[in-house]
Amino acid sequence: MLDVAFKDFKAKKGRAVMCIIGVMACVLLIGVINMVLYDMQSGLKGDLGTVNGKLYFEQNGTAFPPAGSVISESLGDQVLNSSGVDTSKSTEALFAPLTGSITYSESTPVMVVGLTPGKEQSFIGNATVNGSSSLVGEGNNAVIIGSDAAKTYNVTVGSTLTINGNQFKIVGVMDKVGTGFPLTIDNSLVMPLSYAQNVSDRQGLISTVIIVPNSQYSMQTEINNLENSYPKYDVYSQKDAQQTINNNLAEPDIFMNMIIVMIFAVSTVLIMNMTMMTVKEKTKDIGTMRALGTKKKSIMLLIVYESLILSSIGGIIGILLISPVYNVMGLMMGATSLNFTMPFTVLLQVILIIFVIGTLSGLLPAYMATKISPIEALRYE
Repeated sequence: MLDVAFKDFKAKKGRAVMCIIGVMACVLLIGVINMVLYDMQSGLKGDLGTVNGKLYFEQNGTAFPPAGSVISESLGDQVLNSSGVDTSKSTEALFAPLTGSITYSESTPVMVVGLTPGKEQSFIGNATVNGSSSLVGEGNNAVIIGSDAAKTYNVTVGSTLTINGNQFKIVGVMDKVGTGFPLTIDNSLVMPLSYAQNVSDRQGLISTVIIVPNSQYSMQTEINNLENSYPKYDVYSQKDAQQTINNNLAEPDIFMNMIIVMIFAVSTVLIMNMTMMTVKEKTKDIGTMRALGTKKKSIMLLIVYESLILSSIGGIIGILLISPVYNVMGLMMGATSLNFTMPFTVLLQVILIIFVIGTLSGLLPAYMATKISPIEALRYE
């Protein structure tokens, strides 16, 4: 039956090509939308990893990054010296957009991150750093720069960067943490707290205290202690970060999935329309096959095979175009290089969608084909 389906496909090349182009466009759109959703999720989860295992003490109503939070350094000292805080791993920190900088995107500007030298891991975590991963002994203007910020300014280890009269000595460059969607850590300039305060004109002020609880305190116990001691302030945890991710993705996720459903419906109707026309044109042939003893199941498979062939060819072409189209979109949106590749999970989703489109679009025409009476079909003109 598969060879018969290919012969029918060849016999109606023009109509089949138009159908394949339509399916290709639909699969391409579905794939690109899935890539956008994937990069948004991975990007936000990358920032979630920065919060993992830590608490951020900050002003009420702020989140991550806490650039909108402003608290006094003296209050930060009090929090840092609380009994439940591991002072060897915790630090006061300042987050501030770098004024006068090249903005990687409106949502993720280049960010000054001021930390106590020697406490860089409180923010950097397990990110791989080329060069020095510590600011200790490197000078007041030493900077560990994120991968995207390094590309934006075209700097490497040992380079000197001057912005608005502020000179930064690049002592380390972090490898990229995110997979495409811009992250705070990838667009950061990590520097000594005192220099960050001068650069951002926030002397005596910080944004947050990054806290790692003592081993004898659970995360929740320390949250409760801090919130009870400082009721006018928030303690931002990994749970809060996850909630932020869910809130940020909720509306885009619904909107994108609605588009995918509509595109899916268009693809299914497109192939279904062609296969129904094929069934109508082959009424006499199907009647002859039925008269010769061909089973209904075989006729159904013939029609489903034809719809699967169309969806598969269009789908494969669409899959091959997803990454190039997404790369071009990335460049148009400000990405610095063509480095987007389709994740395996997205590829599996698209392949599944292609299979479902091909199967569903062939079921109704196949059912109609099995209802053709051999006697009436032989009289059909």
